[in-house]
Amino acid sequence: MAEKYILSIDAGTTNCKAVIFDSEGKIKSRSATKMISFYPEDGSVEQNPYFIISAVKKTINEALKLAKLEAKDMVAAGITNQRETAMVWDRNTGIPVYNAIVWQDRRTEKIMKSVAEYTGMLREKTGLRPDPYFSAGKIQWILDNVGNARVKAKNNELIAGTVDSWLLYNLGNKKPEATDYTNASRTMLFNIHKLEWDNELLELFNIPESMLAETKPSLNEYGTISIGSGTKIPVYSIIGDQQSALFGHGAIFNGMGKTTYGTGAFVLANTGNELPDPGPLTGTIAYALEEKRASYAIEGSIFSAGAAIEWVKKLLKVNSYEKLEEMAGHAENLRAILVPAFTGLGSPYWDPDARGIISGINYSTGRNEMARMAYESVAYQVQDVLHEIEKIMPVNELKVDGGLTRSDFLMQLQANLSDKRIIKTENVEVTAAGAAYIAGIVAGFWNINKISSMPTAEKIYFPQEEKHAVKDKYVLWQRAVLRALEWKS
Repeated sequence: MAEKYILSIDAGTTNCKAVIFDSEGKIKSRSATKMISFYPEDGSVEQNPYFIISAVKKTINEALKLAKLEAKDMVAAGITNQRETAMVWDRNTGIPVYNAIVWQDRRTEKIMKSVAEYTGMLREKTGLRPDPYFSAGKIQWILDNVGNARVKAKNNELIAGTVDSWLLYNLGNKKPEATDYTNASRTMLFNIHKLEWDNELLELFNIPESMLAETKPSLNEYGTISIGSGTKIPVYSIIGDQQSALFGHGAIFNGMGKTTYGTGAFVLANTGNELPDPGPLTGTIAYALEEKRASYAIEGSIFSAGAAIEWVKKLLKVNSYEKLEEMAGHAENLRAILVPAFTGLGSPYWDPDARGIISGINYSTGRNEMARMAYESVAYQVQDVLHEIEKIMPVNELKVDGGLTRSDFLMQLQANLSDKRIIKTENVEVTAAGAAYIAGIVAGFWNINKISSMPTAEKIYFPQEEKHAVKDKYVLWQRAVLRALEWKS
């Protein structure tokens, strides 16, 4: 019998990827397309919905070609995606009424400030706090600012969705209109305890429920997608990218945690079937393998991680990340701090008015110091989140993934700062793996217990002696953050 494979579509913010896994969970082939974001004005971040679709199709075809396979060789597909990015499109024509508003976008600050008095209710029902990061404000903004959109919404002519719904709609012959619990949990319209859209939240943001997709567990039969050849591939999983990375690490039981270092950085700690008070972090659904039942996680969302590294790289006109890391290792002024609050600060500060600052510079501050500041800013922000998580539950080690994990400098710094083992996984496509693993359960490739043991470590970073000096500088970071808060206002 011919070998069968699982296709995982990873529609991220910076890259769109297609990864093909075999029945042992090994990567057969992968392809990536660079995503394009544009910035109409200060604080606004958008993507072209049609480009998202074309990028997905391109990467799938390239991955199949590289593997010398055809769509008929795929026994199942899974979708994982950037989560809070939202768009609205016409139910009949499929034409978007506006661009996709990316999760980094801050234009909805006024909307979120207008619902600040409902923070307690929002926290109780959604695990979230009022912030432009989440999707509800974006959908409301489109309805209020795009001509005739609200009238069409009331007439049941529009669909609002996250990237997963957009992909399913366009690749699955306009049906079904669906999303999973994890993506729904990031909209601020979904009751994460009852696992359903919440009428009080919909009324608060003035969004008709008829616009929203049916919600389902991450593991579900989502219909089929077809890519060019006419062959239909069943979609057996949909899951938000950070939750997918958690699952891909095998961190699927209570007390397990991971950090993804991408455009932003996202720290998730699995809390099992119960969700404790997340404090200044957020509560979210980790995954769901059956109807009306979910596992939960505490999450810290950092808006500028890889984005901060990229900003400094471009500023210094450095051609490679390897060169930037080498420069960081040669820095002499070790007291300078960069707070990369380019679009505000996320967890645990939640300040959309914060702005980036550089402090502690002197005449010896140069290119090497700028490089070091960028890497340190990522580690410090992750440490801020870990500090809050450990007030709630212990995390003994941290599994990591994402583009920035190729930096030994950053990973060792994180180990020293957190005083934890940092475990870099051997699988370079952990996010795609999570969606594939869930689809593979339905396809009969493996079960939940096997998945928990599948990821293997490529490298482990242990805390070193200089951790005390690193923690002393962390105090300077905390002082600098205080100066960056409420800068815009």
